[in-house]
Amino acid sequence: MNRSTILPALSFIILTVLASTTVGAQEQLKIAFVRTGYIMSNYEPYRQAMKTFREFEKTENDKFKKMNDDFQQKVADSQKQAAFMTEDKIAQRRTELERENANLQNYYDKLNNRDDGILVTRYNELMKPVFDIINGVIKKIRTDEGYAFVFEGESELLVDADPKYDLSDKVIDVLVKMQPPVKTKP
Repeated sequence: MNRSTILPALSFIILTVLASTTVGAQEQLKIAFVRTGYIMSNYEPYRQAMKTFREFEKTENDKFKKMNDDFQQKVADSQKQAAFMTEDKIAQRRTELERENANLQNYYDKLNNRDDGILVTRYNELMKPVFDIINGVIKKIRTDEGYAFVFEGESELLVDADPKYDLSDKVIDVLVKMQPPVKTKP
């Protein structure tokens, strides 16, 4: 572990110890954790949203690949035809290809920008409702059962924990009960 991972973990441990010592003798600090990756992999609306996103991502990447392939073909064709072109025509074609290359790069950037790109935006549109539901269930369980803290069990901060404090299956049970029944065709 390097210093940047040790300090947050150490701070977390110190805060937890301090919090537990300041709690009155009659009140016990309840802490639990969830494994969100496990929860999501067992939650059908998440799997459906991910499937929809992967299909969208593939469509967009295929569209970009076709645009790039078309551009590369134009470059190859221009190189083959250059021997039969005038200097002015070569310069004109070079300008066109540079503009098209810039447009292609701009589209790639717009597609893949980590802050507000097309893929990130679509991912957020699909996943936010799912994450809101999961977080709502976690919060309800935490509140109903009197947990002071519920930590993410798959993060690097949680080094080890007793599985009896894992609320993941309880969260999945609530999520499954919330799902509308699957309708079968007559």
